[in-house]
Amino acid sequence: MGTNILEERMLEDTLGAFRNDSDGGISQAQGVMLIDGWLQALEGDPNLDQIKGQLNELRDELQAPQPDHRHVRELMLSLADKTQEIAEEPVSEGVWTGGLESLSKILRSFGGKL
Repeated sequence: MGTNILEERMLEDTLGAFRNDSDGGISQAQGVMLIDGWLQALEGDPNLDQIKGQLNELRDELQAPQPDHRHVRELMLSLADKTQEIAEEPVSEGVWTGGLESLSKILRSFGGKL
């Protein structure tokens, strides 16, 4: 992860969406758009199938008429853990690592509020 332009752009866009929101969260529609972008950026990387599966689950939940907030929280916290693991891998470095660590913290904080 972190080796292609789409992944880097999605990281920037995702961090920006959470940081620029004055209410401390983003809408379900914004979440779905971000997830769609991540799915596109991660396409073709078989090492991230579990993350892609969880992103698809989260997307489906956000699009449901009555999202299960407990399940959304669990998915967000799991994605935060996986993001942190990727940031701590020996091959992760520089700004990319810091961005992933920030994303992990944001996902954990946002998930914890649900």
